[in-house]
Amino acid sequence: MRVVLVQPSGNSQFPVPPLGLGYLAAVLERRGFEVRIIDLNVDFSGALEKHLAHERPELVGVSSTVGSAREALSVVTKVKRNFPECFLLVGGPYASIIGGNMLARHQEIDAVAVGEGEATLVELTERLRCKQSLSGVNGLIFRDGSKIQSNSSRNPVEALDSLPLPSREKLPLKLYRQNAGVLFTSRGCPYQCVFCSCSVFGRRWRGHSPEYVLGEIEHLVRGYGVTHLSFLDDNFTFDLDRAEKIMEGIIAKKWKLSLYFWNGIRVDSVTEGLLAKMKKAGCTAINYGVESMDPEVLAKIAKGITLDQVDRAIRLTRQAGIRASAFLMIGNPGDTAEIFDIICEFLERVKVDGVHLSLATPIPRTEFWSWVNKNGKWLNYDREELLDWPIDDAEDAYPVFETPEFTAKQRTETYRRTRKYLAEKKLAL
Repeated sequence: MRVVLVQPSGNSQFPVPPLGLGYLAAVLERRGFEVRIIDLNVDFSGALEKHLAHERPELVGVSSTVGSAREALSVVTKVKRNFPECFLLVGGPYASIIGGNMLARHQEIDAVAVGEGEATLVELTERLRCKQSLSGVNGLIFRDGSKIQSNSSRNPVEALDSLPLPSREKLPLKLYRQNAGVLFTSRGCPYQCVFCSCSVFGRRWRGHSPEYVLGEIEHLVRGYGVTHLSFLDDNFTFDLDRAEKIMEGIIAKKWKLSLYFWNGIRVDSVTEGLLAKMKKAGCTAINYGVESMDPEVLAKIAKGITLDQVDRAIRLTRQAGIRASAFLMIGNPGDTAEIFDIICEFLERVKVDGVHLSLATPIPRTEFWSWVNKNGKWLNYDREELLDWPIDDAEDAYPVFETPEFTAKQRTETYRRTRKYLAEKKLAL
């Protein structure tokens, strides 16, 4: 049975390999299925239909995020228009959030995979090959004639080391340039930040063993000549001993690597000892998820950190010779226009190397979404499918709600003003 997995084009100027599809391809190949991955972020030929005509797939899987929802639905339409007989599955964070509504609104979609997709996709593909009923395929919502049937949810993969390495050989890694060496060493995050949906990996943290991670890194180094690694974990340091062993293994291998932690290291878990090992292993930069520099707002968003911990983590990181940057949001629960002055005052006192700013934008089924329902006023945007939801860290991001204390106009002005300030200070990322 032939399967094609499609990554729709997104909004990033610097795309990364779609590792989620890489894992799906790997588990399917292990069961003997033919799989191809098409990443429209680096395939600029515009010939999706040509690729599909060559492959003649019986199943097409389309990945989706909130930011790429329109592009994903465009792929869905093209696939079904040209190959109406193929089975069309949509998965990823967006599909996991919207669920059965995607089937109700888009007749082209045959099924949606909710949550982690490896086991769900394997079972679905095997049942399609054997022409068996899809009832009982956990994690699947599917079209059954004129009805939409929701099966039970599927538990996340507990033993991550049981998964094969993602099928990077099916991706044109050279086209991703410096971003070719991305990896997940863990899944999930147990913390309760109100803005996080955890729609795929969930709240239960699970980690690959240090041996698995070091084997994957060696595969990247020897197989693809990778010298720059980017860690994409939600929470790399949840198991501090594991994190240190990974760094120790990299040091022992004497690989000449540059390590970048896009996120996944909390300010309340980092230690001087870990930072020293990270530096020796080749770490050049860490982005910390700070989100707000107002202690009252930090409490409202249940971040579980203090400004003293932020100060300490950034100071220790820079002392270790590693660049320390922060994620910040404008428009959190409890924010007012005064957040601009609070940010400026903090950045004058605590020296960071960069700030990644975004406009706080709620996602369905989060505490943030519920907070807006109770305390705010939604603006006139699509809350059913989120098709006009903004890219929250874009320069032209816009608010989708307001509160009496912080109007939409004030939110937009404060966001633009803060971005300008960060640019002038050469801190904007």
